Amino acid sequence: MNKRTQTRWIIAAVAAVVLGVGGYFAWQEWGASPSSTDAASAMAGRTVTVERGAVASTLTVYGTVVPKQQYTYTFNPDQVSEILVKEGNRVNKDQVLVKLTSNQQELALLQAQDALNTATAEGPPATIKERQLAYDIAKANYDATTLKAPFAGVVAQVNQAAGSSDQDSIVLVDTTALYIDADVDQLDIPGVSVGQQAVATIDALPDKTWPVKIVSVGGMATRSGSTSTVTVTASLPNPDPAILVGFSAGLEITTAQATGVLRVPISSLIQAGNRWLAMKVVDGKATPQAVEVGVTSDQWAEIKSGLSEGDEILLYPESSTTTATQRSSSNSQAGGVFRNTGGSAPSGFPGMP
Repeated sequence: MNKRTQTRWIIAAVAAVVLGVGGYFAWQEWGASPSSTDAASAMAGRTVTVERGAVASTLTVYGTVVPKQQYTYTFNPDQVSEILVKEGNRVNKDQVLVKLTSNQQELALLQAQDALNTATAEGPPATIKERQLAYDIAKANYDATTLKAPFAGVVAQVNQAAGSSDQDSIVLVDTTALYIDADVDQLDIPGVSVGQQAVATIDALPDKTWPVKIVSVGGMATRSGSTSTVTVTASLPNPDPAILVGFSAGLEITTAQATGVLRVPISSLIQAGNRWLAMKVVDGKATPQAVEVGVTSDQWAEIKSGLSEGDEILLYPESSTTTATQRSSSNSQAGGVFRNTGGSAPSGFPGMP
């Protein structure tokens, strides 16, 4: 075989290889339609069926455990005769908490009593009335030297003055009922109302939750940082003894709910301005479908119109559409040894111009 013949065989062999590779890419380009194969691949395992169920919209806020009622006594340490309680003591209504010095008040009461007795025996009605008022004032002053519990509760604090200008104090709390006060942002408060259900969590007791109800919504907003908030109160029924006043707490408030409604995963919807779209799959093809959305949660969205029970839609429509588009673009630009673009085959192969 001469040199010229050998060269022709080499060219023929190379051309056969090129034709084989080109045929493979041509099949990838024209034999498998990107609009069908890629869309089917993107949709495989990524569709869901429209079903019926419940949807609940919730709002999570944070606050503090507070008592049913609280009372703080303050008094001059120089007037203290005896403090009869300690922090943590449970007391009954009218139980004596503190005795103050009462010598002057007792003397004033005795003098007022004598004056009233004398007036009652000899004086005119106007004098009797005057002496009676003086006695009532003296009696009130004397009674004020004995501090009693206005309700049954727990002594939360006993504070003794640290300086000469400070006052002693006792804080009494009523724990027969406990509440959670939480601050709600002004933008969220329109969705909160008395009677709504919520779930409470207590930071100090992380393994438990408590069903609670919203019992009051504040009538005014207060400034908090760069925004304004409104205080919302939830009641803790049958409070756990382990829950202490002042504990940090959270509330997950159910602001809206719907049961037995058509629902889809929230991740299956695309929001376009004020509109919502789903990619409905019919005969293996996904087409946009406008839907009306009702109650939404982190996981679900209520569908009021646009879809029917049993319809199949893409689960992640944005990512699925993007994937199909990227694959189609990739096929259009890949290798393409003999991609039909109307131009000539690439140069550089033996025998090619």
